[in-house]
Amino acid sequence: MTRPPLWLTLVPLLLGIAGWYLAWSQWRDRLETALLALLPAGTPIALGGFPYRLEARTGPVQLERAGEAVTARLAAEAMVVNRQPWRVDRQVINLAAPRIALTGLRGATLGLEAPSAQASLRFDSGWIARASAVFEAARLRAEFLPVPARAERLEVHVRETPANVVSDQSATLPVQAQLILSAVALRFGEGEAVSLSAALDLTARAPVRRVATWQAGGTAELRELVIADREGEVVRVSGTFSPGADRRLLFAGSVETVCPASVRAALLGSPPVSEKRTRKPVRFALTAVLGELAEPEAPVPGAVAPPVRAQAPDCPRLR
Repeated sequence: MTRPPLWLTLVPLLLGIAGWYLAWSQWRDRLETALLALLPAGTPIALGGFPYRLEARTGPVQLERAGEAVTARLAAEAMVVNRQPWRVDRQVINLAAPRIALTGLRGATLGLEAPSAQASLRFDSGWIARASAVFEAARLRAEFLPVPARAERLEVHVRETPANVVSDQSATLPVQAQLILSAVALRFGEGEAVSLSAALDLTARAPVRRVATWQAGGTAELRELVIADREGEVVRVSGTFSPGADRRLLFAGSVETVCPASVRAALLGSPPVSEKRTRKPVRFALTAVLGELAEPEAPVPGAVAPPVRAQAPDCPRLR
């Protein structure tokens, strides 16, 4: 039996590659269209990644989104977007020298920059199912922090949980979004390195697409904010942020700490104090106007100082 020529056996393979390239090209064009709609006109975009992925590389990026209450800006020297061709709802984004700024929300203005960052974004039915970003060697300035902060690694995770109020008589509003923060080797000003973890729930009557929607009766529930050092947990904070009538952000909550004098000094902007850790956490109330005033509950006059552990390590310098 005569064997078919070698070139003929390659025809199915070539047809398969051509068909896949045609399909891949359509997904590539969808990614390009989405980026052109997002980025300012004239931003250079180079697309590639065939055959296994989609990759878009850009030059310098400048993005700005202005709302009634908040303006968000993102700048980076370069951006790389990677996506599996058939999974248009998920992408991984790498940023070179990102700089982020949030302005307009009273008391919550902040700026964040880092040499590099990686983010992932997943959508579900038009909502953010998960958005995560990791910043290396991050530097942060915030209106609500009296000193600049820096961290070897800062992680931010956000997801939307859209819901509507079933009844006007509902005692609590549904959670519309959740925010998780974590930081490694975090330093506030001249403070010692600590770790930080925080979980925040954003509640409102309807899904939040504008800050004004949240300001109409919503809250931000700080489930926990924990600062720890190599010796263990130093302070734990929980409470509620709520918008005031003048759009200032108000906080009411509680603090648990084994370093009460150090924590009070940091909250009040006083010089650091020398202190040993207490045997049990001390609890006190905290009220604040974000970016303007913090009022930790003062110790009861004449009260006996809480006992400290034998050979307890010193409390860390917090700022």
